[in-house]
Amino acid sequence: MDHEQKDVAVAESGIDAPAESYSQMLDRSLWTRKEFLVLSAGVLIQAFAYSFESNMYYGALGYVTAYFTVTSLGSILPTILQILRAALVPFFIKISDVVGRAESVSIAILFYLVGLTIQGAAGSFVQVAVGQIFYGMGSTGVLVLTQVVIADTTHLIDRGIMFALWDMPGIASIFMAQALLDPLTLPKGDEPQDKWRRAFLVTGLVSVVGAAALLTPLWRLQRKAKRAINRRFERRSLRWLLHEFDAVGALLLTAGMSLTLLPMILANSYEGNWENAKILGMVCSGVVFIILLVIWEVKYTDRPIMSMKIWGNRTAFGALVIGLVFAIMSSVNYQYLTLYLVIARNLTYGEASLLERGYPIVWTILQLITALLMKRFNTCRPFVWIGIVIHVIGVGLMIPARVPTASAAFVVISQAIAGGGAGIANIASTVAVTGIVDKKDVATVLGAQQVLSSIGYAIGGALAGGVWTQYLPKRLAKHITSPYDERLALNDPLKYIPSLDPVTKGQLVEAYADSQMLMSIITCCLAIIACICTLMMRHVDLLKDQPDQSQEATGASDSLAKEKAADQK
Repeated sequence: MDHEQKDVAVAESGIDAPAESYSQMLDRSLWTRKEFLVLSAGVLIQAFAYSFESNMYYGALGYVTAYFTVTSLGSILPTILQILRAALVPFFIKISDVVGRAESVSIAILFYLVGLTIQGAAGSFVQVAVGQIFYGMGSTGVLVLTQVVIADTTHLIDRGIMFALWDMPGIASIFMAQALLDPLTLPKGDEPQDKWRRAFLVTGLVSVVGAAALLTPLWRLQRKAKRAINRRFERRSLRWLLHEFDAVGALLLTAGMSLTLLPMILANSYEGNWENAKILGMVCSGVVFIILLVIWEVKYTDRPIMSMKIWGNRTAFGALVIGLVFAIMSSVNYQYLTLYLVIARNLTYGEASLLERGYPIVWTILQLITALLMKRFNTCRPFVWIGIVIHVIGVGLMIPARVPTASAAFVVISQAIAGGGAGIANIASTVAVTGIVDKKDVATVLGAQQVLSSIGYAIGGALAGGVWTQYLPKRLAKHITSPYDERLALNDPLKYIPSLDPVTKGQLVEAYADSQMLMSIITCCLAIIACICTLMMRHVDLLKDQPDQSQEATGASDSLAKEKAADQK
């Protein structure tokens, strides 16, 4: 294929890809089968480390916020993480295309470990939040770049299987993390109340092992590929990189999301709540930044954070919005679930986390089964529909399952059904969105998927925080008939609730249950949007060459495509 034909394929794919001379896409054909297997093993080891860290981190988060008596602000940390991811995903995609996959993964892992170190040594909640910024920068790169490496090195028909295998080590890490969670975080006797710091130490050590397993073969194979093609990649200035990354758009996105979403969590801590001038000012400023972002992306930049042409591709649009909605649903539904189970059922965090594990375990298993079925039947769209329906059934069952008197088995079953449906829909939509574009555009579309997912998780976290800080106090006032301390009930429940008499404690648990049921109801309502989006998707032939498929997706004529390619030149 000559340069003109390649430019035509790019134009027809509907995605703005980086110029070929700067692309550092890995070429599997240059490696032996043994080398590919070694790299795959490194990816899976790193996947285990990432999953272990995630389970340990979120399991310890309740102890961290309780230690600093800021439980009601617990959703701030995940929200900060997702805001950073939304802004930084395009940056890591661009860095990986300019300097190389191995270099960009190394940068991400460095930030990742620095963030864990700061959080583990933090002396205040503000320092924990600062550590979260570094952690968010690093984990964003690790997450999206690992997926890019997988997409670079797998054929479309096998891509779903490899994505599913990437999640499989998470099953083992779930049980290992839960087994270690209480011993590393729960203080007993004269042990220090900040025992949770040990969890960050163990997490950091595991992360180092995962980083070494991935980076060692990745660096070696990338150098081998560069020697084989004998091509020098042009070095570019920082100014050029910031332009390609759309730094202005990233800043506007970060400011808009922060000022719009964080007040949902923070409002209750200000005098007057939503009537406080500072809260109203933050929200209004956030709306202004979002409007400026739209204007900037549409009119003033030729490298938008998410290519505007993506939205003209029906299948890509449908799959990306499904990912956005599922992220919101997941974040709303699970933000405070572990804490609620601890309080309502007198469990430790480790024991409560086990009740939730049905969701990720069934998610992971059914992802692999679905990937195998997609390969067998060469289709993915029907599995998106099936997954959404199953997920809605599971979330619907969660509404009665979160009543304090519901059995533990009912909780596990509802979690498992919802997780299975989400896993089916997730793997099918991911394969669809990466299969409808040209192969060298996969990194870009994966970046767009991660941006929207991060925005969704941030919105969901803010909604959950809003329910906790705005709706829960009203339910406490309605249910509790004796004097109580609202501040402690919201911010330090692990210490405050055990000191209450049985009647008051039961009433408080009922109020907590009301907030959990509202979160599940919100999730069910959001599923309607996901169902509508599936109607936009068309069949994706998993056996067809991706450049051919991306051309069919746009339906553009050859003459029009050549005209666009000429304009781009």
